[in-house]
Amino acid sequence: MSVIYLDNNATTSVAPEVFESMVPFFTEKYGNASSMHTFGGQVGKSIQEAREKVAAMLGAQPE
Repeated sequence: MSVIYLDNNATTSVAPEVFESMVPFFTEKYGNASSMHTFGGQVGKSIQEAREKVAAMLGAQPE
């Protein structure tokens, strides 16, 4: 029997490619992106790159 989950408003699973993209941020790059130190700054840079990619797909500005 297949399970059909109808409560995606509360939570949902992520696509495998999303999970794979996020693994480094759960294991290696977990610093506070707002921090001034290098460890957090690396995460901040990744967030900025992600914003730029999404903005480009939407034809918008990253800000």
